[in-house]
Amino acid sequence: MLRLARRPAARRLAASATLAIAAGATVGIVGVDADTAGRASAASASASASSSVPGPCGPASASTIAEVDAVAARLIYAGELHGTETRADIGHITSSTPLLGALAEGNQAAVQAAVHALVYAPSWHIVRLRVTNAGGVVSDIGGPYIIAPVTGALRWHGRTVGHFVMSVQDDVGYVKLETRFIGAPVEIYRNGLPLMGTVKPAPAKVGNGAVVSVAGRAYQTLVLNMNAFPTGGLQVALMVSPPSAAAARQSCAAVRLAAWGSIARHVASRFKPLASHYADLVSVLQATTGFRAYVTSGSRRIAGGAGPRRLPATGNVSFAGHSWSVYSWSPSAGVRVYLLTAPA
Repeated sequence: MLRLARRPAARRLAASATLAIAAGATVGIVGVDADTAGRASAASASASASSSVPGPCGPASASTIAEVDAVAARLIYAGELHGTETRADIGHITSSTPLLGALAEGNQAAVQAAVHALVYAPSWHIVRLRVTNAGGVVSDIGGPYIIAPVTGALRWHGRTVGHFVMSVQDDVGYVKLETRFIGAPVEIYRNGLPLMGTVKPAPAKVGNGAVVSVAGRAYQTLVLNMNAFPTGGLQVALMVSPPSAAAARQSCAAVRLAAWGSIARHVASRFKPLASHYADLVSVLQATTGFRAYVTSGSRRIAGGAGPRRLPATGNVSFAGHSWSVYSWSPSAGVRVYLLTAPA
């Protein structure tokens, strides 16, 4: 998960270091963890299914691109639910002596103060925290439009004294992450009505696979179901660009690889100057795609860690018992960025 702003109010407006990327600032990045990588492999299975179809992808090229965007969007969401910082913030909440003690004593004012301190603590990234006990909501502090809630019990000396709902991301922040990592127009809907996004004007209603017009251009809609805070659902509608006629003449595997490559280049474009952020780029690509990424300068690997001894510019490479499809490009003389996508 990527963060920039320190104050909760600012975090609710732009809760990611992707804003720092856009501004050319140095960012601290947490790479993909083992759980997220596992979810990426599972999610990528559906995106790779159409890739095995021989011959031109044709009409299936649109859904192939949409499936790639869906995997990336779900990985961003999974990072908000299960990422390293989320787990750390859960630990801050469940080990807060002021909060637990206040709940055990039934001191509502002290609970309110403890929750306020947790949400506004320096270096932590809780955008909303709701605490309940048997009598109902005791405290609820944070922004109004929140995505990806996480719940848990609060225990004091072996006794459950309450429960919490927390989140490290708001709807605006998720839209910004999607825009900066995937690049597709996006709109979030709640109860069937547009809530916020980048589509102006937003379609009044969207359906999965529907074709909509955005700024005079046709897009295929991909609708993903996600959770709202504290309960309920959100529909995240991605507007997927239709493939070109040339793309449709390629195999689905080639269309899929190009779609991942498009995301990789889009992420790279956020780093200015890129030459100062190769390690950051690799971390973001791994977190966004769930795949392996590397950067080389000549024959020397400068970012990405362990991998194949030799990396071809195109085609497949064997590593860790699998064959990986390679997408690469050269952002500057002598430098090449590689993305190894799911086994073909």
